[in-house]
Amino acid sequence: MDPQTQTYVIYALLVVLGFVLGRVTARQRPKSEWRPKPTYPPSPPRVEIPADAALEETVLDMLRQRRKIDAIKLYRERTGAGLKDAKDAVEALESQHR
Repeated sequence: MDPQTQTYVIYALLVVLGFVLGRVTARQRPKSEWRPKPTYPPSPPRVEIPADAALEETVLDMLRQRRKIDAIKLYRERTGAGLKDAKDAVEALESQHR
């Protein structure tokens, strides 16, 4: 073997030896140190909040003016709905009246 090949073989063996030593001497955490996955409370059931005809017309008017965020804000104020419920309701109205 020529000297350059010998050097590459030695480097490769050192890398393999380092990897094996690292794996053998690696400290594993005992199961008592493992952190359990956090549990989240279940989401509350979604409640359909009925909208009156005047609110529906006002929301549709705002949607025609491309003021979707204002329509969602208005819907939340008038019905007391959460953000996701209000957004879903406004988008449902929008899709119904296209």
